[in-house]
Amino acid sequence: MRSLAAFLAGLIAVAAIVVALPTLWVTERVVDADGFRATATAMGQSAQVRTYMADTITNQVQRRAGATAGALVAPFAQRYTQSPAFTEDFVDLASQQHQWLFEPAPPGVDPGVMQLDLTNMVRRVAAQANPALAQRIPGPILVPVSDRDQALEAGRYQQSGVQVKRLAYGSIVVGVIAAVLALLVSRRRGTTLVWLGLGGVLSAAASFAGGYYFSARAKDEVAVTEAGMREVAESAINGLVDNLHQWCLAVGGVGVAVVVVGLVVRALTAD
Repeated sequence: MRSLAAFLAGLIAVAAIVVALPTLWVTERVVDADGFRATATAMGQSAQVRTYMADTITNQVQRRAGATAGALVAPFAQRYTQSPAFTEDFVDLASQQHQWLFEPAPPGVDPGVMQLDLTNMVRRVAAQANPALAQRIPGPILVPVSDRDQALEAGRYQQSGVQVKRLAYGSIVVGVIAAVLALLVSRRRGTTLVWLGLGGVLSAAASFAGGYYFSARAKDEVAVTEAGMREVAESAINGLVDNLHQWCLAVGGVGVAVVVVGLVVRALTAD
């Protein structure tokens, strides 16, 4: 009976570990607003993002103030997008889009059309080129990201974000309780440690492979967006997957360490 209880507790712990890693990563890096700001900071330092934003700012000035004004601000836009100020502004901009996807649209706003509010960025660059030019550019300056794309509707991921968060923290609690119980009731704690460590390795391997699936699905979702924005989105997706893989390597390393400890315990206790 004791062996059966240890086996079941260990099995539950391993299953919980496999679920915990990807759901916790999604919660901390995608769903959580503060965690997403850290992700957005890395996105803002991407060469693709900076090039796209410099071109977009220049085009918006040109549309509103003419070709001469566009040519005037182009080098200032390039300089601005290479500065720390741009990274901060981009994080604020990305956070607006995060809020759009995880919260309902404000009253009076079409929830089917996501837009980038570039008013502050455009006016900042225009003012650097010529303070009078900034006064000639009316706002708000809204650039549509998509039109009636279901994947980018306001509040699209609000409910799923809540569910993933519950699953992440719930699986952690279940995993810890089950692992402690398995170690307490097991007659062969070294073997139990080995299995728990293998659970961590399995979780890391599954999540590592899942990152490629997430990448393919996410890129399919943004395939309908404008070409420049699609490049930015794909760059962001690649950055997210790289971050997930870093988490996987860390968890996999811990899993391997637990396996080694378990093997040492088995050797010392001859279980």
